[in-house]
Amino acid sequence: MKEADVLAKAFAMPLTSPAFPPGPYRFVNREFLIITYRTDPERLRAVVPEPLEVAEPLVKYEFILMPDSTGFGDYTEIGQVIPVSFRGKRGGYTHCMFLNDEPPIAGGRELWGFRPTLTPVHLRRPLDRSQSARKEFELAGNPPFWVNFDALAMSAISRLSLRF
Repeated sequence: MKEADVLAKAFAMPLTSPAFPPGPYRFVNREFLIITYRTDPERLRAVVPEPLEVAEPLVKYEFILMPDSTGFGDYTEIGQVIPVSFRGKRGGYTHCMFLNDEPPIAGGRELWGFRPTLTPVHLRRPLDRSQSARKEFELAGNPPFWVNFDALAMSAISRLSLRF
């Protein structure tokens, strides 16, 4: 293989057998549940690397069903994102991320700079649509826990703390 071929074709490793196809990438029909909670600002500063700055003492715990993603297929991800700023520009620092499929893990690491972990995480809708305000999440073989959207909307989410 010539150097020009490498430069023209290289977008992921290994060069001859990447885990995902070249972009552009589209993520369609996604479903989100994002729980935002307030936490201790000192604890956030302890995990957010400099030169990023903690924007406010919040954490967003995101649950995302990704049924149709170019080259990555159907997968689910969950993770914590901390609102940060860098030289005045706002963004999000991904503190932890768990996915249940290898190609998007490689893409997250190689393309977008995330450090996801392979974990059996699932998001399921109940079959009875009258219970559509409820979704079930499983992580790492633990028993599933239910999130009731109506109850969350009425509760003090700022005190919510999730542990697995």
